[in-house]
Amino acid sequence: MRTVPPALLSGLVLLVAATVLLLLAIVAPRLALALLPAAVALLLALLFYEAPLLSVGLLLACYGLAMDIQLDILAASGVAGGVGTLGAAVVKVIPFGIAAMLCLRYGFAPAINWPFLAFALVAAISIAVLPIGRVSTFGEMVRSFIGSTAPFVLAFAAAPRAFWSALCKAVVLVPLVSAAVGLFVATPIGFYDAFDANWRFQGLHSPPFLAGFCTTAVFAATLEYLRSFRTRWLVLGGAALAVLLATQARAPTVAVLLFLIVVFAFSGPRILPAKRKLDLAIGGMLPAAVLLGPILVFALDRFLGGTDAWSQFSGRDIIWPYFLDAIETRPLLGYGLGAGKLIVNPEDPQIRLIGSSAAHNEYLRLAVDAGIVGAAAIFSAIALWVWAGTRSVRAADRLVLRAALLAALVHSGFDNTLIASTAVIQFAWFAAALARARLERAEAGRGARLRAALARSAARA
Repeated sequence: MRTVPPALLSGLVLLVAATVLLLLAIVAPRLALALLPAAVALLLALLFYEAPLLSVGLLLACYGLAMDIQLDILAASGVAGGVGTLGAAVVKVIPFGIAAMLCLRYGFAPAINWPFLAFALVAAISIAVLPIGRVSTFGEMVRSFIGSTAPFVLAFAAAPRAFWSALCKAVVLVPLVSAAVGLFVATPIGFYDAFDANWRFQGLHSPPFLAGFCTTAVFAATLEYLRSFRTRWLVLGGAALAVLLATQARAPTVAVLLFLIVVFAFSGPRILPAKRKLDLAIGGMLPAAVLLGPILVFALDRFLGGTDAWSQFSGRDIIWPYFLDAIETRPLLGYGLGAGKLIVNPEDPQIRLIGSSAAHNEYLRLAVDAGIVGAAAIFSAIALWVWAGTRSVRAADRLVLRAALLAALVHSGFDNTLIASTAVIQFAWFAAALARARLERAEAGRGARLRAALARSAARA
């Protein structure tokens, strides 16, 4: 793994920047003052370059505290000025900055980033051939490309095992930070309500977004538990599951249940010994019933309580026909990346009533954007990336990552799982877990070769 000496490079950059800023302060004071924010940003970049683990904390803070939503609130209130209008752009640009920093310091990962390449191909075809290239501006298409590829950009970077391990564990805390800060800080001071108008728990996010983060947290906590059998991962995973149930989000809950059933059913003695299965099944029932029982009753009120179309489909029965009609018109190659945003008229009374123009189905959205061919290529690239990346790793990693892939693919049929901020955390976790497993496999191989060499030397002696 290539490494640039960070201290020397940072010192030289800092010296040059300070010199230029001092000279400008003498020659052109106003220009120096205008460049001061850029100088501060450079200092922060050097700090993260010196200590890459800080970027894991940045991701946790940015997504756990819902910086996109908080900036939107500040912009609406006029407090944050121009910065507040950045909103969702912040959570999509940060992964690119972290990936660039890691690539600069450690180089590129050896594995092929198939999902990113699939989206890049769709974007190129969109600009050159498809109708969106004649409808949207170049800037809008760039924003669509950044939003589509942000979840996968970290997979380009190489980093030490400690970095990837920290990221795998940090994603467990994202929904818990949102839940705790929303419930005990934001709500008491009147900044943001932890429950929405329908009394669904949302922390600092919205209920579907918080549920999406909980889904990844359960995936990650399960992986860490099967790797170490430490009780704290059961506790944290249970807390994430409790928050998930409190959101009353049905599709994420079904995805998590599918994931847990697959892991429990297919975990052999090497992954989860029979004694531990029995302990979890019997010993975990009483605590789960006591802690999760009331929250489960709260969740079932929405899961089973409504019989009307809105309660059953949450507006999907209204939105999906728009996308199906568009797919029928151009089924093979679609309209181009980002076209899904133009399919539904946001001023339509029905759309305004349900409060969303998103497809809530990534298969439909991508079939509009890239056609059936492009959508199949993108999802195949995601499956290939995870499946091939888990081919020669430890059994626990392989089972959990493949079960999580299956759950994510099912979840994609009912939610926005590839373009929301939840996608960045979920696929950053996939990238981190795959990278960690890849490094462990390489270390095990080096250890085996070293032992074999020592054995040969001993035999010759």
